[in-house]
Amino acid sequence: MKYRVLTCLLATVLVWPIVGAQRAAPLHVVPVALSPRDSAVHALNRLAYGPRPGEADRVAAEGVMHWIDRQLVPRKMDDGALARREHDFRILEYDRGDLAGMYAEVQRERRERKQTANQASDTTVTPREQTARRLAGQFQELAVVRAALSERQLYEVMVDFWTNHFNVYFAKGADRFLTPDYIEHTIRPKAMGKFEDLLIATAESPAMLFYLDNWESVAPGSVPPAAMRVRARPLLGRRPAVFSLPPRDPAEQDSMRQRALQRMPQGINENYARELLELHTLGVDGGYTSGSTEAMARTRESAS
Repeated sequence: MKYRVLTCLLATVLVWPIVGAQRAAPLHVVPVALSPRDSAVHALNRLAYGPRPGEADRVAAEGVMHWIDRQLVPRKMDDGALARREHDFRILEYDRGDLAGMYAEVQRERRERKQTANQASDTTVTPREQTARRLAGQFQELAVVRAALSERQLYEVMVDFWTNHFNVYFAKGADRFLTPDYIEHTIRPKAMGKFEDLLIATAESPAMLFYLDNWESVAPGSVPPAAMRVRARPLLGRRPAVFSLPPRDPAEQDSMRQRALQRMPQGINENYARELLELHTLGVDGGYTSGSTEAMARTRESAS
């Protein structure tokens, strides 16, 4: 047994320097030149949404660098096929004011149905609500159609990239009608421009202001208009007349008024400032502090 152990140790001592030398030896990588078609496929996978039928051969014949040069100036590229297809999307005919009005009417109709039917489970869908749902579906479908049909592939990739970077949530309140305008008039026009311009445009966008709650910021010592309306409303909490129920007593009304006031925005909201520093610009380890966030929030509030 002793001799076996000694033999193993001796073998290890003799072999280890050889293994170490092999590990330390530099690797000699022989570069392999890509064929024109392979280069085209690589470019289309990285700078576009992948090669469409026959596209790899066309880009290879044109030359990858020439194709990239054209992609960098999308306004000079003919995109007639996509333009004709976009005519099918009625969502592009509505501005955010139109969509806001439709959203408000849909909400009003829902409230009226609930009051009339005296139930919260009414699933009736009105023609206006059907239109709103159809437009919401078109908004999502349009992004796919543009990615699939556009000749300006790099541009569409960058639109998608910046839409994710400066993200808003389509299903959050007012962003249901603000997001389409945000994509069309904030992201798309500046997707291939300067980062600074896009950063400022998104910061000033109503969709971003709502999504990150900057619209709730209140200057220290001031009272938001909504709170003033609550204080001036003597019949807060009055039940709808259709229920034919007696009004609430004054003590209950006062209690509801106080709870409503407590829910009102107070002070400067730092959500956007935190997102700006942590995600939009510097990053989590960017060196900023909580004081930086507060200062940015105050700066943003004064600029609003």
